[in-house]
Amino acid sequence: MKKLILACISLLLGSPHGFSQTVISTVNEAIELAKKQNADLLISQQNARIQSWNVTAAQSARIPQLKFTTALDYNFVLPTQLIPAQFFGGKEGEFRGVQFGVPFNLTAGLEASAPLWNAGLKQDIQLAQQNQKLTDLQTLVLTDDLSTQVARLYFATVFTQQYLGLLQRNLANADSIVAIARERKDKGLIDQLEYNRSRATRLSVEDVLKQNELAYAKNLNQLRLLLHTQDLTLAPYILPASLPTVKESVGESHPKLQLRAQQLVVAQAQLKKEKLLRLPTLSAFARYQEQAQRSAFNFLNFNEKWYGIGVTGLRFEVPIYTARLRESAIGRAQVNADIAQLQLDNEKRKFQTETDELLLNYRQAVSSLKTNEEAYQLSQENLQLVLIKYRGGILSYDQYLNVFNEALNAQNKYLRTLADVMINAKLLELRN
Repeated sequence: MKKLILACISLLLGSPHGFSQTVISTVNEAIELAKKQNADLLISQQNARIQSWNVTAAQSARIPQLKFTTALDYNFVLPTQLIPAQFFGGKEGEFRGVQFGVPFNLTAGLEASAPLWNAGLKQDIQLAQQNQKLTDLQTLVLTDDLSTQVARLYFATVFTQQYLGLLQRNLANADSIVAIARERKDKGLIDQLEYNRSRATRLSVEDVLKQNELAYAKNLNQLRLLLHTQDLTLAPYILPASLPTVKESVGESHPKLQLRAQQLVVAQAQLKKEKLLRLPTLSAFARYQEQAQRSAFNFLNFNEKWYGIGVTGLRFEVPIYTARLRESAIGRAQVNADIAQLQLDNEKRKFQTETDELLLNYRQAVSSLKTNEEAYQLSQENLQLVLIKYRGGILSYDQYLNVFNEALNAQNKYLRTLADVMINAKLLELRN
């Protein structure tokens, strides 16, 4: 029992994340995990939440506001006014200096304001709402880009994994050839040159294997980064029984096109706001204050008098001359709207071009896949036959090497074509 407990403890200590192993079986699982855990996407979602508070702030500007105000003044030099001395019983033509006020003044009160008519504030609300929608679309575009990266990286990783299996079999075949060549050299049937060539071929295959192991490790690390997980394992990739089908036409509801369209809407809303700021505004205000004036700092003495001040009214403002600031703001907004329109048109053309290229690549890969698959199967069969014949001394090493190189080429073309089919099909699916 103690041994079992110690074994469990060792297992937990040996795995820093316990049983948090993440196993991905399909590209869809990888994409869904990235949508849930990717750090950049989570940050973008938080930014969208911030934008919702900007809408609340814009709406609050149209609601009456009430605030409490207070001020404490210390007049260390009081104002003095010269008054004719005759008012105080003095001689005519003489003046007496009279000091006004007291050193300490405390004011406290309430102040209310309400916009009655302000077209700019109403437009601010619409602009904030459009910006919130823009932020949401930016998150969708980031999600789409992330899905595309994950799909490319997932297939690059799993097909590198497939290629590693082929390379390991190739290395085993090369080991067999080296062993056969060694026996023949020991028997004097071949010279040192042919033996060295067999070893060189084996070293070349081993080097390619190590390079692909490094590529697999790098791809897996990049996939871990996108999925925001450390303990990531890819389940063995099972080749599909049938090729995926794709839609030939892609609609214009893609997030990238929606984002450009929304940027145009925001630019036009900003232009409208700048024009509305030329209109007059009308607002109401009310203020009531209590003021205490003391010659000494004794405001806690509530037996002393406080004096009330109240005012209410309307404020009507008409912008007459703004030193061309308003005209420059309108001009900038108009240029930004024109730029947004050009970006939308360019994005549509770019999106259609990219989609056409994906369709062309997919069709080409599909048309080549059957041929490459058949060539791959034949090369594997030929590789086994030539190995048997070389072992039996029927074929020379050059003949074996030719078949071996043909097999390597067929393997590369088949896996590369199959990867192109799967990647382009998935990217076209994401675009729909």
